[in-house]
Amino acid sequence: MENNNLSAFSKALDNANSKIKKFVNGIVDAESFVETDAFLSGKGFDSALDALSEGVVTGYATIGGMPVHLFAQNTEVMKGSMSHAQAQKIAKAMQRAVTAGVPFVSIIDSCGARVGEGASIMESYAELITNSTILADNVPHIVIIKGVAVGMMATYVAGADFVFMSEDGILSVNSPMYLASDKHGFPEIKSIVGYDNYKATSDLAQFSFKNEKDLAAKLAKLFAVVMPADEEEAEDDANRIDPALNKPMAADKRIASICDKGSVVEFNKDFASEVVCSLGKINGISVGVLATSGDYISEEGLEKAADFVAKLDSFDLPLVTLVDTLGVNPSLEQELRGFAKKTNKLMTTIATSSIAKIGVAVGNAVGFGYSALMSKAVGFGYTLACENAVVSPIAPNTAVASLMADQIKKADNLDEIRKQLEEQYAKMQASPLVAAKDGYLDNVIEAQNIRPYVASALLMLLGL
Repeated sequence: MENNNLSAFSKALDNANSKIKKFVNGIVDAESFVETDAFLSGKGFDSALDALSEGVVTGYATIGGMPVHLFAQNTEVMKGSMSHAQAQKIAKAMQRAVTAGVPFVSIIDSCGARVGEGASIMESYAELITNSTILADNVPHIVIIKGVAVGMMATYVAGADFVFMSEDGILSVNSPMYLASDKHGFPEIKSIVGYDNYKATSDLAQFSFKNEKDLAAKLAKLFAVVMPADEEEAEDDANRIDPALNKPMAADKRIASICDKGSVVEFNKDFASEVVCSLGKINGISVGVLATSGDYISEEGLEKAADFVAKLDSFDLPLVTLVDTLGVNPSLEQELRGFAKKTNKLMTTIATSSIAKIGVAVGNAVGFGYSALMSKAVGFGYTLACENAVVSPIAPNTAVASLMADQIKKADNLDEIRKQLEEQYAKMQASPLVAAKDGYLDNVIEAQNIRPYVASALLMLLGL
């Protein structure tokens, strides 16, 4: 390519990619992005100028000091449409990430496939998704849905470790226009398959973002917990106590209380809210904390918990559970639909994980909730209970209603007798001291001391 042609091409390329490069530079460390394969283009174009690098930018950078490789689809060039050449360019970037052993970041914004390529594009999508499974086996994969992820790219998104979805993003396997045709009038696509439609119904996109600045902050925080570039000493006191824990507290507040200040990153906040899943640090050690909110665990909650534990296992992060649940209470419809498979999946995922596990009963640790989320048999290496917790196959009120029905029926002062019997059952049968005497709990503590005990147990289990 002659110098004047090279200069013209470089200028045209910079103009075509200016917006997407601005986005990339806005989420990585300042001046760290370096482009790769800038001139790569596929066949069928009269010149490289026509292809303008195939509607995708690839390169490497750092995020929070962590090296990453990435690609970013560019809707300014052929609407970011997927082609064989684009898939090959992305594959090269993936291979660089695997070779270097660093995270890979996919920035998705594409109208779909270049259907004119026929079977070639179908093979290219299959190759791309196959390559992503190889990627997942070797390095962390973060997907950012900047704009539109449709068709096979939606399938690609689902294979990532972490998904950030723009509040204005669109995600669907089927054509959004086809889905919209079933709706009355002419609804905006975002109102049908946008983030607001996913956040409470699926754990597919764990995080949302408003703009580049918001995304950059969230990425840096995630990387600091899951993939810290350097070892850091904890700035928070490992022995810090919190008297507020001695009183009823929301699950997310409990997690924040026991973790290092400012370190918590919550997953899927609006999905299956009775199960709260967060990443964070305790005494500088990165962990996953799963807390239940006192209610029954739903079908979706089982799915959310199992996926979270599997993610922790893949990143070798310890699991800490804060158990306050009555267990599960499926309807007949759910039972017939295979609810037992969901309970089995969660228990199996926990039992087969190789990570350190610490269980804490902070309220009701009843039935399935105890067995799945803190039992020694399922693999918890250290277990605690707060002094007022309930550890029992069934809740005290259920036990009294079913086991002592005759005594209640004969009583004149029904409510008073029922209350007395429930208190008696809780003290004699459901007290954590009973489980501790049987060797199933390592200690019974005041709730305010959860953080010091867990911090110490982490050091013991991890051999630090």
